[in-house]
Amino acid sequence: MKPHSRYILHLGINFITIPAPSVTPQSSLAFQQAIISSGLEFIRAENPKNRVVLTREVPSPLQISVSMLESQVGQVLIVSPRPKGTLDLFIQEAEAALEAFETVWPAQNRQIIKSDGTIRELYETTSKHAFQELWEKRLGQPSQSLAAFERPIRGGGLRFVMDPLPNEDDPVQIEVKIESFLRDTTKIFVETQFTWPRPTAPGIPFAARERLSQMNSYIENQVRAFLSGETK
Repeated sequence: MKPHSRYILHLGINFITIPAPSVTPQSSLAFQQAIISSGLEFIRAENPKNRVVLTREVPSPLQISVSMLESQVGQVLIVSPRPKGTLDLFIQEAEAALEAFETVWPAQNRQIIKSDGTIRELYETTSKHAFQELWEKRLGQPSQSLAAFERPIRGGGLRFVMDPLPNEDDPVQIEVKIESFLRDTTKIFVETQFTWPRPTAPGIPFAARERLSQMNSYIENQVRAFLSGETK
């Protein structure tokens, strides 16, 4: 794998909160105005029942969604599919969107009962086929062992689900998928998902930067170390 060939396909951060925001036509309009005031742009606004979704394609795709899931539970979801900017730009825009959310739906004792984030990316390989690199070079398996399937192997991969550490201050469950990218089998696809299941104390602010930076650090260190076969 070529670590410096990283190409980010998807960035996302999600927060489940109480109390739920009251999403009405009036508050949806106020949120659109707050988003503009924060320096963000959008080209489309949708307002289905109990939800407002703001979307743009340029300069980098971005979708901001605020929902009332239940009478007391709300959601703020911010994603960038195929971002054209950097991770740091996405973090800045996520922080701006969350500030706009807090302006429109202020709650002194708001509690984040769960949060999660996702980063999907591609890496170039040093082999003709990404699965060959995973199977033979990383796992040390002979190519002949795949003959049992009696068919050509187009792609495959690995999946790891890791529980929080016993004494972790801010417990996090991690899931990592590493597989050949079926649309271009010379590339390795990596999806890293973090879930923070422990509710925060009431009044603790959103921590998009800290969450996304924690994920990125794990990818740059632990995930890449695994891919390259490095051991500590």
